[in-house]
Amino acid sequence: MFSRSQSFRGQTTTLYDAHSTFQVLAKRNLNEPRPKVAFWDDDTASAEDWKTYKAKGGALMCGLEGSDQAAGRLIGDTRQPPSAASKFNGDLQTELQDWYWRRVDPATYSCSFSQHWQFPRAMESLGLSGTSKAQGGDNECFRTEHWDPERRDGNGNQIPVVNQWYTVSGYSKQYRATKAHYEFGVDTKGGAIYGIFLEAPQASAKRLWGKVPIKNELPELRAFSDVIWGYWNRNNPDIKNIRYFFMVGISNDLTNQLIASSLVNKKTELTEWPGIEFSTATDEGHALLGSPNGTAFAYFLMQHKAQLGQKTITKITVFRPENDDELEFVDASLVFHVEDGPEPPPDDGAMADTDTENAHVVRKSATTNFDKKNVVQVHEVYM
Repeated sequence: MFSRSQSFRGQTTTLYDAHSTFQVLAKRNLNEPRPKVAFWDDDTASAEDWKTYKAKGGALMCGLEGSDQAAGRLIGDTRQPPSAASKFNGDLQTELQDWYWRRVDPATYSCSFSQHWQFPRAMESLGLSGTSKAQGGDNECFRTEHWDPERRDGNGNQIPVVNQWYTVSGYSKQYRATKAHYEFGVDTKGGAIYGIFLEAPQASAKRLWGKVPIKNELPELRAFSDVIWGYWNRNNPDIKNIRYFFMVGISNDLTNQLIASSLVNKKTELTEWPGIEFSTATDEGHALLGSPNGTAFAYFLMQHKAQLGQKTITKITVFRPENDDELEFVDASLVFHVEDGPEPPPDDGAMADTDTENAHVVRKSATTNFDKKNVVQVHEVYM
């Protein structure tokens, strides 16, 4: 189930830049074959990666369960008082257009979660529709790409993406298209969002431009968490009704390694629904939440506390499609379970300064252990 191919190393794991989320997300394109994935002994996460993403997930849980001010302090927000709130709100139709995102048709099968993705029992168990609106279901799929496929030169020829530049009102510079893409499903009735085919501007620009992009070369509106917020916020009578986040058919090497380590730690293997559950109070739950395929969902909730209320992710389910394929030929999927969280404790400013020399942030929080002794939890997130 887990790929032997090279994993992504040396990734930035700081929570300081919400817009770096999903820099190394699943990058399977529509025209690429489904990868063969197998569970090999060396497919678990390295000790360094496990420590990094476990710490990141723990810090994200602090942000989810803390106040907006505490979450803002956690991600290094410079506003006074600090806030985790995203600058991108509303349905974002104008903002997405301004930042050169263009709607294109998604794959015809993207919203067929019961049949194509083979999750019928999962859909039924969670009370969700397994089909698209076009087929009488509740799911609507979208695809947005960071370039304009309809842009033509004077002779009517399509302008290649590498030659596409754009400007944004209020900004003095020109920006270059990245051909990033996000394809995802939204079920406002059932309360679910599905990540399907994803490649963020950071990753696509690096591939297209042949160099690591500088942050200010990228669109300000680039985080998957912001993009899906805009679509979730459209024609939705109850935006607080978010119950599940899915990441479908994961092909990201690092996330698969973190999944493998979590399963090994629990002495189990990838199974069909009901799959394997990991509480976000555990190391495994933290690692999966902090993974490249989990972070954006935490940001979605953390950056919209004012609109959604105090939401948290209580557990993560790992599962495989419901078919007879051999384990080495299937991809794992993740479900992040959302619930109303407890009221956050009073903000006490319990955040140490950023250690810029050693490049990490420390967040301390008081709690009580099973012996009813007061202890201090420390979440260190390395940049």
